[in-house]
Amino acid sequence: MLISFNFRPEMIISFNLENFLSFGSKNTLSFIATPIKDKADKTFTPPSYQWDYRLLRSVGILGYNSAGKSNFLKAIAAMKYAVLYSTISSTNVFTSSISPFLLRKENLEPTSLEILFFLNNRKYRYGFKILDSLITEEWLYYSEPTVRENNLFYRQGGGITYNKNWNKDVDNSLEPLFKRANGQTLFLSILGILNVRPAVEILKWFEKITVIETFDADTFIDFTSERLQDEIFKINFLGILREASLGFHTIVESKTAQAAQSKLSLDFMDFMVQNELLPKVKYVVHTVHTMFDNEGKEAGTIRFDLRQQESAGTKKFFGLIGLLLDSMLKGSILLFDELDAQFHFAMYETLVIFFNNAKINPKGAQLIFTSHNTTLLKKSKIRRDQLYTIIKNTKSESELRRIHEKGNAVRTDQSIEKEYTEGRLKTHPDIDFNLFTGILDFPEY
Repeated sequence: MLISFNFRPEMIISFNLENFLSFGSKNTLSFIATPIKDKADKTFTPPSYQWDYRLLRSVGILGYNSAGKSNFLKAIAAMKYAVLYSTISSTNVFTSSISPFLLRKENLEPTSLEILFFLNNRKYRYGFKILDSLITEEWLYYSEPTVRENNLFYRQGGGITYNKNWNKDVDNSLEPLFKRANGQTLFLSILGILNVRPAVEILKWFEKITVIETFDADTFIDFTSERLQDEIFKINFLGILREASLGFHTIVESKTAQAAQSKLSLDFMDFMVQNELLPKVKYVVHTVHTMFDNEGKEAGTIRFDLRQQESAGTKKFFGLIGLLLDSMLKGSILLFDELDAQFHFAMYETLVIFFNNAKINPKGAQLIFTSHNTTLLKKSKIRRDQLYTIIKNTKSESELRRIHEKGNAVRTDQSIEKEYTEGRLKTHPDIDFNLFTGILDFPEY
């Protein structure tokens, strides 16, 4: 069990995107639990909030190749990248991170990204619109349990309106600070960099979002090794290690050399991983195994080099568990593309169930994952409202569809997996293999 502390959860409520990569029309992913009784204990009710919300700890997106699963995670990553780096980059961050839907002949609409989240007992709604790599609109709203939604600022073109009380609280600085903004610089980022509240806290909230598009086990061995320098992390990690029964119960790590420095010119998603997650040093990690004599009695220990002598699965476990544990200890938000590709299906299921467990994940850390694997649909291993499917419509646009929501409910006794593969939740196209007859001409041997 993880060690729990007093804390204020900082959780995503929902995310909206429109006109981004394969998404043409507006799509929404929500962490708000639907009013179903099934596995109510797997939802999260923030203890310090007076909101009538139950939030989900994890949400999965299922779909076939090229349906748009990765593009959805990339949209959240692009928003984070813009918020954190638009004021410090010498180049336009939107050029590399924002691409509109290109399969519409006349697409003159901006790309729109918006996120709703809890922070410091407030609900915030922040978003922006980008057209031709320039900001056309930007907004920040907030609400409290007994107060309706109010704007902090709304920016359109070269003008801005803002909350008068807020402006007074920050010594009437909003107007002169807005003059520092241009078409490629977010106003929220300027305010955060200059320590204007609540913008500075909002930037720190965005820092707690981690997006993993490509998982390299060898690289993330260094991440886990660095985190093992924290005693609380190490206690919990070794506890998980014992439960996993990998053949060893402890590890020894040591620093070796400086890691290569990252550059802003890298792919923006790879840059954030390199710059924000990975340590500046490399580690040598040894696993400690028990040796036995000819009679089967313990006869000392032997060390294996994790990278050279352990299995690929063990290396993946070491790196990925470090990521998941770090997220749960911090109560942060982890987005992971193709989580099922890293492990045997049983381990994949276990990792998702970990996030849903209130004892293991008491701080309300959240996981968004994409997958091809349908094993989570069997025997109701997670709630019906925790899964989305993604398809391509007749306009070749990606569309998110929640498996269970108001007006589109799935009965408790219904086989969700059967509906996904054969029924109304079906997302993959039927392929007539006769279409390929005569196209492929292999020589006979």
